[in-house]
Amino acid sequence: MKAKLYGIGVGPGDPELLTLKARKAIQQCAVIAGQKNAFSIVAPYLAGKNLLECAFAMVDDMTKRREARLVAAGQILAVLEAGQDVGFVTLGDPTTYSTYMYVHALIKDKGFDVEIIPGVTSYAAAAAALGLALCEDNEVLTIIPAKHSINMDALLDAPGNKVLMKSGENLTHVLEKLKVREQDAMIACRVGMAGQTLYHSIDEYNQSPETGYFTVVIVRER
Repeated sequence: MKAKLYGIGVGPGDPELLTLKARKAIQQCAVIAGQKNAFSIVAPYLAGKNLLECAFAMVDDMTKRREARLVAAGQILAVLEAGQDVGFVTLGDPTTYSTYMYVHALIKDKGFDVEIIPGVTSYAAAAAALGLALCEDNEVLTIIPAKHSINMDALLDAPGNKVLMKSGENLTHVLEKLKVREQDAMIACRVGMAGQTLYHSIDEYNQSPETGYFTVVIVRER
């Protein structure tokens, strides 16, 4: 039987949000791949495992990003060809803005079995921490990658509620735009991680602003 690759969502940071299926997959794989932040979430289940740290290029240069994905896929492929299952742990959910999916496609193309195990998304955890419904009745939810969006106004004009992710250093610009548009927002920084901070309005956030990749902005329809 061929070895298998599991793409395992480990949630946004809180180890207690790890699903039972994710834990089972981690326990049965001899090799666990991924990055340090994901390893830290599943640390209690890594005893005796071989860890394969994969480096991804988080830059705008698409050539460098593709090269890094090919290197990571090559590392994993070598383990699979040796007959060992690999569990690739990734923050949040593998299907939502996760680099894992590029590796998943490359390994699948090589003829190996692959399976995705979903995880709790950062925006679901953020909404729960804020005590906020993402969708009610027939409301629409739009997920926007705020860092790279060139049509932000059009997306914010769409009906329904919005989740803005991957804002990074663009967060200040995004919040200024929302203020001009008179759209208030709730903000969760590092939800589920050490130092989690919640803001129930832009004004509250502006009293002690912070930026970072692990920030989620939720905008409710007016």
